[in-house]
Amino acid sequence: MWYFIIIFIFFICLLIRPRAIKKCKLKKIAPLGYSLFYTDQNTNNRKNGVIYKKILYSEKYNIQGKPDFIYKKLNTCYVIELKSGTIKDEPMPHTGDLMQLIAYFLIIEDLYGYRVKKGKIIYSDYCFVVKNTRYLRKYLLNTLKDMRYMLKTGKGTANCSFVHCKHCMCKQTVCTFYDNL
Repeated sequence: MWYFIIIFIFFICLLIRPRAIKKCKLKKIAPLGYSLFYTDQNTNNRKNGVIYKKILYSEKYNIQGKPDFIYKKLNTCYVIELKSGTIKDEPMPHTGDLMQLIAYFLIIEDLYGYRVKKGKIIYSDYCFVVKNTRYLRKYLLNTLKDMRYMLKTGKGTANCSFVHCKHCMCKQTVCTFYDNL
């Protein structure tokens, strides 16, 4: 049964990746023609017009976060999220990292009114350029809805699979999925 789920998720990943997510070797962080708008990094050389270490909160979506970098050009933004781990041969970023980046897209659009076209998740060995697609936004909003329902009612079912759970922070703690393999 579980191998059907893995095959299904693999095919979904193949459908999403060419359109929305592209794996690349790390070249440079800042996109060409964009200027720094926000950073969560500590620095002594502060520039005028740059927002430093502020928690960004969206009332519309009731989510908050602190992206590592936001670059701006006219009315568009480009979000950069740095990760300390590696991705190795994985064809996609970790699901949680992807949802985090998409959440930043929504927060920026709600808070500042800037359209976010793309973002980048940078691991120590590879990076992923992620387009802000309707599918990814809908996936995040459905995930948030499910999470809020589970928090409110205490009811819900986890979507356990090897692909979803291999990088989960609950692995071998409160979740018994890996114990049953």
